[in-house]
Parts: sequence; C-alpha cells; structure tokens
Amino acid sequence: MLCAIALASLGSSVSSTSAQTAIDDSYCTQISERDKQASDGYPLTDAGSILRQDRANLHRYGRPDRGDDGDFTFVSQNARAQIPQLVTNGNSDPAVLDEIVYGTPSVCVNVYRNHMDVWFRY
Repeated sequence: MLCAIALASLGSSVSSTSAQTAIDDSYCTQISERDKQASDGYPLTDAGSILRQDRANLHRYGRPDRGDDGDFTFVSQNARAQIPQLVTNGNSDPAVLDEIVYGTPSVCVNVYRNHMDVWFRY
C-alpha cells in the first residue's frame, strides 16, 4: 500500500514537472530599431519591453519586420504585458538579452507557462 502511494505521488510529480516544461508557443523574430521605441515614443531600455513592443508591432499595429514570425500567445495586450516578467523568469543567456537592447539581432523564443527563453537565430 505504501509503495502504491509513493508511486502515485511520483507519477503526479513527474506529470507536473512535464507540464511545467512543455513549450506553449515558439516563434522567431527580427529585432529592429522600431521595436526599441514604445508606441507613445519613449525609448525602451530592457529586453523584455523590446520583445513586448516587437509583438505589439506585429499584432496590434500590423507592422512586422521582415523575419518576424507570428505567434498565438501574444495576440492580446494583456498577454503582451506579461512578456517582461516572462523574460525575467526565463533562462536566456544575458548576452542575447544585451544584444536585444544594444543591437538588432534575429532571435527565437520558446514560451512556457511561467517563463520564456530567447536565443540567437542562426
């Protein structure tokens, strides 16, 4: 009986871990200078805000950059508002996030329930 309870507990733990690491969405995008300016004109200075504006330029304003893929996650303004925190919660290489701020890289994104990971597209 104790063994059955332990196995059931282990099974639910494994399922929970798998659900947490499942990719919910994935896309690639070209970061441009236009993505580094908020809709009301002020400059954006962190990778999360720039990635958020990139998705707003695609979904809200219909102005994607060449190389911007679509996604299903960030269609709404409320969903896009979560991007900076998702980036903060993620495991992205700091060099990739710095390049988003200081350059115009082509990057890919995996979106998970509670975080997102960003890497260079090659």
